[in-house]
Amino acid sequence: MCRKKPWTGKVTRYNQSGQQTQTIQHYNTGRGLYSDPIYITENKNLDVVVTDNNRAVVATERGGRHRFSYTGHPSGSGLWPCGICTDTLSHILVCDGFSNTLQMIDKDGQFLLNLLINSKKMGEPLSLSYDVNTHRLWVGSWDSKLCVFKYITRQGDLTGKSS
Repeated sequence: MCRKKPWTGKVTRYNQSGQQTQTIQHYNTGRGLYSDPIYITENKNLDVVVTDNNRAVVATERGGRHRFSYTGHPSGSGLWPCGICTDTLSHILVCDGFSNTLQMIDKDGQFLLNLLINSKKMGEPLSLSYDVNTHRLWVGSWDSKLCVFKYITRQGDLTGKSS
C-alpha cells in the first residue's frame, strides 16, 4: 500500500517472484477508492479488505471491483478503523479507535456485533490477528497490551450460537 498527494492510496498485489500482478486504486468511475489505507487483509472469498484513515473499511473483490464501504455501526456513531482481520467464518473484524470497540461485520459489510466494548483490561484496540488453527483472536492495544480471545468454540459456532 502506498499514499501520494492528493491523498490517494492504492493496493498492489505481487506474485511469489515479486512481480506486480494487480493494482487496486479506483472505483469504476475513476474516483479513488482509498485516501489513506493503513491495514489490509484478504477474506476467504478472496475479497481484499482495507481500513482507510478516511473513516471507512473498503472491500473489493479479487478483480479489484468495489464491493462495499463500511462506515460504522448503524447507530451512526462513526468509525475510525485501525487493525483488521478475518476469521474462518468470513467475518471481518475491525478495531474502531473512535468508539474503542472491536466490531464484527459480515462478508458483505453488514454490522453483526461488538466483540469488545471499552474493555479496561484491553485498553484501546489497535491491531488484530486471527489464528485459524486455534480459533484465537490476538488483539494489540495502543498502550502495548496484548490480549488473546477465543470467541469461536468450534467451526460454525460463534459465541455459543450456531451461525
